[in-house]
Amino acid sequence: MSGAPQTLAQWLPTALAWIVGAFGGGAALAWLYKRLHPQLAFYKLWATWTTVLGTVVALLLVFGLVRL
Repeated sequence: MSGAPQTLAQWLPTALAWIVGAFGGGAALAWLYKRLHPQLAFYKLWATWTTVLGTVVALLLVFGLVRL
């Protein structure tokens, strides 16, 4: 990587979008899955899908930075 070191202000929009997207996407997927399986707890589904989406985005960011 060349250029100036990355600052917090440069990464803040990415981090904010990552968090909002993971929580929002996790809630949407949990709601849809809850409709298919009403006996499951919404908060557990939300936690699961938020973790899955957050992990996928983290891996994509890492692979993008490493340029595999």
